[in-house]
Amino acid sequence: MSTTENLQTNNPDVQLVEPDIERDAVLGVKWLEGELGRATLTSMGVAAKDNKPTTLEYERERVRDFIEGRDQLNWMIEYDGNIVGTVWADLKQVGSVPAPAVHIMIGDPNVRGKGIGSAATSRVTQYLEGLGYKDIYSRHLTSNSGVSGMLQSLGFTKFGEPYTDEDGLERQNVVKKQSNK
Repeated sequence: MSTTENLQTNNPDVQLVEPDIERDAVLGVKWLEGELGRATLTSMGVAAKDNKPTTLEYERERVRDFIEGRDQLNWMIEYDGNIVGTVWADLKQVGSVPAPAVHIMIGDPNVRGKGIGSAATSRVTQYLEGLGYKDIYSRHLTSNSGVSGMLQSLGFTKFGEPYTDEDGLERQNVVKKQSNK
């Protein structure tokens, strides 16, 4: 389920916008091609057996699912007028991660490390809290110190012990509990 509203983040250059099939499918192929695309998916925790090049048709279907699906909220991340990634919230539990769970991918490697992921994740967390959710979840590979640090800086703490999933990847679930205001 795509949201009907764009969201401005605390960074004036970062806005969360509604997905668009034709625009975003082409970007998905671009972001996930070649060695850099494999590395992006690996850092996100995609198992080696599933870490393959994508196609325009597959990406169109993925974005269509972003728009039509009922178990997620999805936004594309716009930075300085360009789409650079995506952020989504699973509204139902997926695997061992309780819901709602926020996830992010900065597809454009040229803008990583600029606080875009932090701004986007923070805004989606606020949005979910505004919908009445008390606890917001996420997960990361234990080896991905960048995402771990980002989530920690946003108030997420470890939820349970690290675990090895069905693909042999070590992950850590995290939770952000809404503070009493």
